[in-house]
Amino acid sequence: MTVPDLPAGALKRHLRLMRLTTLAVAATIPVAALIIILVPGRRALASPLAVSLVAAGAALWVGFTANRDAGARIGRIKRAFAVHGDPQRLLSDHRLVNLAVLARLEVIVAAAVVAGVWGSLAAVPWGLLVLAATMFVLSWPTADKSHTLLARAREQRGG
Repeated sequence: MTVPDLPAGALKRHLRLMRLTTLAVAATIPVAALIIILVPGRRALASPLAVSLVAAGAALWVGFTANRDAGARIGRIKRAFAVHGDPQRLLSDHRLVNLAVLARLEVIVAAAVVAGVWGSLAAVPWGLLVLAATMFVLSWPTADKSHTLLARAREQRGG
């Protein structure tokens, strides 16, 4: 089975779109920091300590399962590529996987805001924002990651 080549510039466009999307979503981190700084603490229906702990727990669970979820999604798009063989579709599916990862990381940012506004432990929102920023950096789209995806998907297809 032969695999068609990508049109000229397709990988460059793919990376540019993924990077712009990542930057746009990561821009919520400084916005969240401003909200935490500027919005005075609010009273919650639950205890502020409980809010802090639940927000931290939810964010950590989402953060630490993001990699496993992304790996499973990448596996699915590689298996789909083995059937359809269209590298353009593979890159499009890769962008959707990136969006899913970014959505999960955005949950961490939202949890930081919740902990900062309704929680009581000052270290929680800042720790969650640092975790989110670190994970955004680790998920930054690179040419090497895209080349590896294409190569492994082609191997799985047998081409």
